[in-house]
Amino acid sequence: MRLSICAGILVLAVFASCDEVPAGHTVVTQCRCADLDECSVEIARKTDTCKKQPKCTAFLKQIGDADKIMACLDKDHEEMSKVEVCAKRKLNGELGCTNSATPVNMTVPLIPVIEVPSLTESGAVAEDVSPVHTQPQPPPQLSQYLMCIDECTHDDMDVIPGRKKRSPATCAFKLKCALAPPNEATQAAYTECQKELNFDPTKGAADSCKCLQAAGVDMKC
Repeated sequence: MRLSICAGILVLAVFASCDEVPAGHTVVTQCRCADLDECSVEIARKTDTCKKQPKCTAFLKQIGDADKIMACLDKDHEEMSKVEVCAKRKLNGELGCTNSATPVNMTVPLIPVIEVPSLTESGAVAEDVSPVHTQPQPPPQLSQYLMCIDECTHDDMDVIPGRKKRSPATCAFKLKCALAPPNEATQAAYTECQKELNFDPTKGAADSCKCLQAAGVDMKC
C-alpha cells in the first residue's frame, strides 16, 4: 500500500542564488548525508515509542486490531528499507543529500504540505519512488494514526519559518536543509534494486492490503 510519496518531489528544490529568490521561497543548503543519517537514527528511536502511544493507537482500534495493523506497517517498512539501503549503496549514499563538505545552496518553496505525513525516515512506513500505481485506499483513521505519530515524533522540531513540519522530508525540515529532487540516476537505482531483490511494488501493495484486511481493516484489495 502506497502511503508515502518521494520526499524530493515535495521539497521541489531548485538551484538559485540568494539574490534571485522568488516570492514564497527561501534559500537553504543541501542536506549532508552524514547529518541525515544521524538524524534518521534519532527519529526512528522516537517513532518506535510514538507509534505505540495510546493517543495514536486509538485511531487503529477504531478500524481493527491495533497490534496487527502495526505489524503490517512494520512489514511494509522492512521490505522497502531493503530497497532503500540497496539504492543508497548504488548512489554512494546520496539520496537527495550530498557527501560534499561544502553543500550548495538550494531554493525551496514555502508551501504547506497537506498530504498524509510520510514516516519514511522514522520507521513506520517506507519511501517508494516507483511509478504510481492504482492503490487500495485506506480508511481515514490510518491517516490520522500517521498524523498522530508525526506530531508526537516532531513535537520538539524547530522548522524554517513558513515551512510546515508535516512532510516526508522529516530530517531535512528538522535540520533546516534541502533535498535535491529525484533524478534519472535515483530512479534507475531503485528500479535495479527492486529487480535484484525481487520486489514488485504492485504485489507489495496487494500483500499490504491483504495484511490490513486480516487485521480487521475494511478495505477492498
